[in-house]
Amino acid sequence: MSDVVDLPAAVDLLSATSDGVFALLDAAIGSDTVEVTTETPQLDPRDTTERQFVLIGDIDVANDGGKGEQAERFTVQVVIIYRGTQRSKLHTLMHRVRVALEDQVPTIAGVHFGSIDWVGGASSPSARDGITYAGIQEFEVNAEPA
Repeated sequence: MSDVVDLPAAVDLLSATSDGVFALLDAAIGSDTVEVTTETPQLDPRDTTERQFVLIGDIDVANDGGKGEQAERFTVQVVIIYRGTQRSKLHTLMHRVRVALEDQVPTIAGVHFGSIDWVGGASSPSARDGITYAGIQEFEVNAEPA
């Protein structure tokens, strides 16, 4: 007789978290003028057209459960890029990202999420091109199999 205990298969909470955050952002701010993406768009440095996009950046995970329990705490960075002449438009978009996520609960089948907490953010001055501004917003959320 074996003392090995069969643990249930782990659920891919990382992908679920990424998908859940993306869905909330896309529903709240995705439009013809703001692209929500998980891949960095290639920008032509000669193109000075005003553009805005929101990118799911780094996602870090930490164990938040006990032995034999799958519960994880995710830290999600959202990168906001604005190309144009008004840094204030970056700040407006950063605020829209915060409103879209803070206190929201992602909905993904098979996963139970807590509400999303805003951790902090930062914005930078323009890049060397003089027209590209970047900001980061950081959020945390707990997830476990439903």
